[in-house]
Amino acid sequence: MKLLFDVGGTEIKAAALDENGEMIGSIKHFDADSNAECDIVFDNMAAVIRSFTNTMGEYPTALGMAFPGPFDYENGISLIKGLGKYENIYGKSVPEEMVKRIPKLSDRPFYFLHDVESFALGAYYKGESRGKGKTMFVCIGTGTGTAFIKDGIVLKNEEDGSPKDGWIYEHPFKEGKIDEYISVRGLKRIAKKVTDKALTGLEIFNMCAAGDEKGLEIYRLFGSDVREALEPYILSFRPDRIVFGGQISKSFCYFGEQVKALCAEKGVETEIITDTSLMAVNGLYMHIIRRTEGK
Repeated sequence: MKLLFDVGGTEIKAAALDENGEMIGSIKHFDADSNAECDIVFDNMAAVIRSFTNTMGEYPTALGMAFPGPFDYENGISLIKGLGKYENIYGKSVPEEMVKRIPKLSDRPFYFLHDVESFALGAYYKGESRGKGKTMFVCIGTGTGTAFIKDGIVLKNEEDGSPKDGWIYEHPFKEGKIDEYISVRGLKRIAKKVTDKALTGLEIFNMCAAGDEKGLEIYRLFGSDVREALEPYILSFRPDRIVFGGQISKSFCYFGEQVKALCAEKGVETEIITDTSLMAVNGLYMHIIRRTEGK
C-alpha cells in the first residue's frame, strides 16, 4: 500500500491506496497540532502512520505528503515561517524524523508535493475540470493556496500569465499580503469589524444559514476581497476554469457571487470542490507514479 497525507494547518487527512491507486477504506482525519513543539508535531505524524500500519498489518511501500509551502519538496524539509502553522519544524527533515520514530521506514521512499499542486493535479484529472486547457486552482483555508495548470502541466515559471511557482499568497494586497486577507485570518478580521467578535468560519456559516444579516454582510465583504485579490490573475492567465477548494470554499454559496460574476464576465467557468483532500490524495498518487516512471 501507499500511504498518502494531506497535511493541513488544522487537520492531517490520510488515506491508504493499493497498487492500482484504489483507496483502501476511507480518508481518516487527525488533529494536526501544527503549532505544537517540534517533537510533538513529528510524534503526531508518526502516530498517524502507526494507526494505518496497525490496522493494515503492513508498512507502506511509499509515503506521500501534500504539504503547504514554502517547503523543500525534493528533500522533505519544511521552510514555513510566519504563517501560523508548523513554525517549530522549520529546517527539519520530515523523512529523517519519521525514520527516527519508525525505523522500519528507513528503506521506504518519501514523496512531497505542494498541497495545492496535489489538489490541482487530482482535480484536473478526476474532477469536472478534466480536459480543460487552462485551469486556475484556489484553496482558501489557513492561507491562500494556488496552482495554475495548462494541458496537464503545472506552471511554475511565470508562463502564460501565471505567477512564479504558481503562488500568490505573498503578493501585496491592500495593507499587507493576499494571505492575510483571503484566509481564516482575513475572515476573522472582517467578523471582528462587523460583530466585534472574532467568529469562526463555522459560526459565520451557521449565521448565514439562519438568514442573519451580519453573517451575510461578513461574507459579502469577504467575497469582495476575494474578487479583488484574484482579478489580476484571472486577467493575466485567462483560464478556461477556476476551481475552488479548501475549508472556507465550503461557504462559497455565501461569498462567491462576486467572483462568479467576474468569471462570467470574462467567460471563465467556476467549479467548487468541497472534498479537497480526496483530490489531493489522487494528485499525490499521480505524482508518485510520474516520479517512479520517470515522467
